Amino acid sequence: MILNLEINKIESHRHVPVEDIRGCKNVNNDINIKNTSLVKRRTPFGERTVLRAECSYAINYLSPNVGYIRFEGTADYYDEEKNLKQIKKDWDKGNVPIEVLNEVANTMVVSMAPLAMSISKSLDLPPAVPVPKITFQKQQKKGEEPTFYHG
Repeated sequence: MILNLEINKIESHRHVPVEDIRGCKNVNNDINIKNTSLVKRRTPFGERTVLRAECSYAINYLSPNVGYIRFEGTADYYDEEKNLKQIKKDWDKGNVPIEVLNEVANTMVVSMAPLAMSISKSLDLPPAVPVPKITFQKQQKKGEEPTFYHG
């Protein structure tokens, strides 16, 4: 489980005037998790050794390149049933445990995506994550089968 996700840097920039953003056809999300270390940390379970990983999450607005939003920080992973020393050794050899990688990446996106949405709106960039499209159907008349909206 991720005990702590700490953001220590947020960087964003719009490269072009607002009028030129309409041509942006590609919003790319890039996640990078690296440089693990074992650190002692106070947790809800008492002092424990956790696996700390440096992480970054970038949203790049491409085709044409109109801007970006980047976050950097650290994530602390802990699981008392797993050997964190072995996970670190495996990680250092390039054998990253996929379940740990997925948990860190998903925690990053869930935590940072709402903030990225706010930043993208402030910079007049397209939404940082896809916004659902709502489509209503016509209202039913008495005796008709119900209709539902579709997202």
